[in-house]
Amino acid sequence: MPERIAAVATWWDAPYFTDAERVALELAEAVLQPSTWGERVSDELYTEVARHYGDKAIATLALVIGQAGFWGAFALIGKPVPGAGAAGQWP
Repeated sequence: MPERIAAVATWWDAPYFTDAERVALELAEAVLQPSTWGERVSDELYTEVARHYGDKAIATLALVIGQAGFWGAFALIGKPVPGAGAAGQWP
């Protein structure tokens, strides 16, 4: 299990993920990475996601990826201090 967590950053080379997990990671990366060449989620990627997940699971993936984007932006803007309580974050 620890090796799977450590391998998320290099998921495309890691042997620990199923095809369904790989396509979910690819979807998350496509949505969260800036793109200078246009469409982030291609029809081909969506088709591959739909091959592994039903409508409800795709909606759940979209919500989870959206939350990751929200908290990522929050952290970039707010620069929270690790270990500091809520009151100590932004005095």
